Amino acid sequence: MAASDAVDNFTNDSAMMIAWERALESKRPDALFVDPLAEALAGTKGETLSAGFGNMSQMFGFEDWAAFHKTWVAVRTRFIDDRVKECACGFKQLVNLGAGMDTRPYRLECYKAFANGSFNVDMKVVNDGKARIFERVLQAPAAHCPVHRVDLDFKDEERTLATELGSDFDAAAPALFIAEGLIMYLGALGKIKLLKDVSAVAAPGSVFVLQYMDASESEVAKSTPGALDNALSKEDATRELTELGWTDFEFSKFGDERLDFARFPTGRFPPSAAFSFCVCIRREDINAEVCEDLCHGSRSA
Repeated sequence: MAASDAVDNFTNDSAMMIAWERALESKRPDALFVDPLAEALAGTKGETLSAGFGNMSQMFGFEDWAAFHKTWVAVRTRFIDDRVKECACGFKQLVNLGAGMDTRPYRLECYKAFANGSFNVDMKVVNDGKARIFERVLQAPAAHCPVHRVDLDFKDEERTLATELGSDFDAAAPALFIAEGLIMYLGALGKIKLLKDVSAVAAPGSVFVLQYMDASESEVAKSTPGALDNALSKEDATRELTELGWTDFEFSKFGDERLDFARFPTGRFPPSAAFSFCVCIRREDINAEVCEDLCHGSRSA
């Protein structure tokens, strides 16, 4: 099978677009990160999909800024890289929710700290496609820690992180949870289920890095039926996560001082809440009984 076929038979188009945009960033002399695997993962679709998304700049409030999403991918990737590096020394396991074409276990040496490994969670079709690419195109590169594949459709009402992470995951130990480019695709019920699923397996002291879409500032989103089903506001996120036992919230949005890296055109646009992050910590007073209740509750949500 040709390399392009192995990639293009993969069904998660957005993952290929993100990989292409990571590859573009990696070639810059002032790159915020270097991902040597990204270009192979982009296939032949990644570039076309990226160009098409650039044509949607006005819808997101970035008129005549076709590179807005390429810039966002560079900024969000670096933001998460930095959070992983900050947390690596304090955790032995990481859970990547909606892992897609992510390559961090292979390109970040700090993953050596995750003795239990990186649990890469995504739909079976996504994981199958990625496995083929890593084996046939990338020749099975070595990771810096154990990488555990977890097949899970986040909308499945019966299967959850609690049922699928398996025995390699230490439920009694804190973990770093990352949800990048995921929650905005799960709908009104699915987005709450995700928060409950994570909370059900997050031991006290765990850290949750959640990328989300806040549509509260978008008149286009407010006038589009169903758009708000996929969104969270800062207030929504704070309320839901507080009820689930999270605290110490830090919010950032594209263009503010933490999500800028000297790439955002602050003279042209204000920071955009449509591209936001929440970082929070699981409260130390959360006990096993609360987590068990969440496990049962998320299955019946």
